[in-house]
Amino acid sequence: MSPNFVRLLADAWGIFRREADLILRLAGPFVFLPALAVQLLADPMPPLPAEPGNEAAMETWLNAVSVWGQGNALWYVLADLVGMVGLAAIALLLLSAGRLTVGESLHIALRRLGRFVLLNLLVAIPVGLGLWMFVLPGLYLQARLIAAMPVVAAEPQQSASRAVARSWRLTMPASWGILGAVVALFLAQWLFVSPLFSADSWLRQPDHDNPFLIALVTMLLTAAGAIYNVALLLIGIVIYRRFANSGT
Repeated sequence: MSPNFVRLLADAWGIFRREADLILRLAGPFVFLPALAVQLLADPMPPLPAEPGNEAAMETWLNAVSVWGQGNALWYVLADLVGMVGLAAIALLLLSAGRLTVGESLHIALRRLGRFVLLNLLVAIPVGLGLWMFVLPGLYLQARLIAAMPVVAAEPQQSASRAVARSWRLTMPASWGILGAVVALFLAQWLFVSPLFSADSWLRQPDHDNPFLIALVTMLLTAAGAIYNVALLLIGIVIYRRFANSGT
């Protein structure tokens, strides 16, 4: 019988409880800290204009975003790259046939860096487009491609494109349960970060500027993103362990 979303979340939590020390040793310095550093040190992205329908205001905003990107986009890309290496190392640590150390898993992740980067693009682009067009299609694609990184971690012979196709097959028997787990995580993250985004916007106004509180809110927002990404990876690992030997 296909697992429901509660079972999948419980299994992912079980992996975390058993391997928390190793997971946190990678997630902390590689997933959380680079993202926090770039949020604290890089300039914030210009906010959307109050009237998005105003063509002049939107043109001004797009120009401001272009200038912002020239000075800051590289740091965001580097932070994402380091975070991806950390997630790949976690997958290798939990799925490799022989028990790896943290250092060995990082070394292998760096050796396969090109494959993981291509895989990240193959997953992030359709998921991002789906989330932008309408949230649910993006979450469905996220659910169906959730096992792609575990496939590359556990099966060194797999290319990025074949890993995407294999993830699609692996997730087919439990697609609705996986979608339910992804939606549950997405909603939990959204409920947590929504008031923090409002607080961040309020704190950045000239009359309310408070560097300490801004840093605290930024830390909470970054932690929520890191937890979400690690949780998605653990669900992917659960799916891979359940269905990798089922002939799919």
